[in-house]
Amino acid sequence: MERFIRPSMVSPEETVKVCVIKASAQSGFKTYKKSMMGVPQNIFSLAACTPEWVQTQMIDETIDIPVDFDTDADIVVVMFSTPDAIRGYEIADIFREKGKTVVLGGLHVSFMKEEALEHGDSILVGECEGIWEELLLDWCDNQLKTQYERTSPVDLATLRPYPTDIIPTERYDFSWTISVSRGCQNKCSYCTVNKFFPTFRTRPIADIVAEIEQCETDFIELKADNMLCDRDYALELFRAIEPLNVIWFTALEPAFADDEELVRAAAKSGLRSVLLGIETPSRSALQDANKGHMKLEKLKKQIAFLHKFDIEIDSAMLFGFDNHDASIWEETLNFALEIGIDVSHGVVPIPFPGTTLYQRLESEGRLRTKDWSKYEGSYLVYDHPHFGENDMYEGILWYEEEFEKHKKKRKFKWKNRWGKEWSILPF
Repeated sequence: MERFIRPSMVSPEETVKVCVIKASAQSGFKTYKKSMMGVPQNIFSLAACTPEWVQTQMIDETIDIPVDFDTDADIVVVMFSTPDAIRGYEIADIFREKGKTVVLGGLHVSFMKEEALEHGDSILVGECEGIWEELLLDWCDNQLKTQYERTSPVDLATLRPYPTDIIPTERYDFSWTISVSRGCQNKCSYCTVNKFFPTFRTRPIADIVAEIEQCETDFIELKADNMLCDRDYALELFRAIEPLNVIWFTALEPAFADDEELVRAAAKSGLRSVLLGIETPSRSALQDANKGHMKLEKLKKQIAFLHKFDIEIDSAMLFGFDNHDASIWEETLNFALEIGIDVSHGVVPIPFPGTTLYQRLESEGRLRTKDWSKYEGSYLVYDHPHFGENDMYEGILWYEEEFEKHKKKRKFKWKNRWGKEWSILPF
């Protein structure tokens, strides 16, 4: 850490000012991200590792904080994923015209480096910890490089808590995010996780407990790409946070429900909502997406078991795999209703740059557009053997309306650490 102390050319009376922006275009993707609550991992990870001699301003367009184009920041960092890339570049271009040093980062930038460099003075590639501090020191020395790339996995024991004093908790409807792990052992073709975080790592449980204890809210997202990669760690974590009396949510695989000890420990510790990666009732589609390990025949029993513990089940359904045809709408609706999902939306698989899906579709010449604003789950951005653009839109609309009309309405009741009771989660 000695490398990141205050540079000699920055006196104690001086402050380097940084404005960190999460770009977010108006779209269904933004609405979905906002509804999921918690805080954006990219800008908060950057803010957490920013040295104390830097003054940080944070702007999150996901929750409608407007961009301060008159900021007095020395460096403007714009971070975004693919659906927000055009908006991110728009913001970057405006600040460059104003003479600001502009740095770009996030998932899209890591996989589209040359494109990003057309709009920024420098880019952050991969996990930001370590390289962001290096960039700041180089900027102070007037030796800014065009690219800073993380080449080794971050030791999560070195993570600092997300700052809570820049964007207040209430802006996120009193929900918060705590980092637990990074990486996933699965290699799903449409997922960026295994490309951006190539190894699975966990954070020390004592650090997680300490951060939760300091939270201003008891609605917590435990941020983990796949906690089931280390079953013993997950069990120890659940037991450690049980005394904290919080309500938490996360993403897990359905196989979680097969481990009764793990489920009971999670429920006792406050798990009340889980995003299950079910995706589709089509076995061949799951095989093509490198998700053939899914046991479709077990899902009804698995979900019923989770319901016994007052755990809400959320699962988006994907429409647009190559083997899907007009029968997939009704097949998926009947399937979702039969297995007992509580919350569901229809989504078109997004071929994010860097993923296996993107690489395959590009090599086959099937990508219809690289208008990144359309890569948000509502548009069919690739040629499909059975569907056109309007087919997907109309089909998804039908699925969501029919699901809401026919799903079983369950009433969930949970109490927070102060004993207040909710009948539904606040998101």
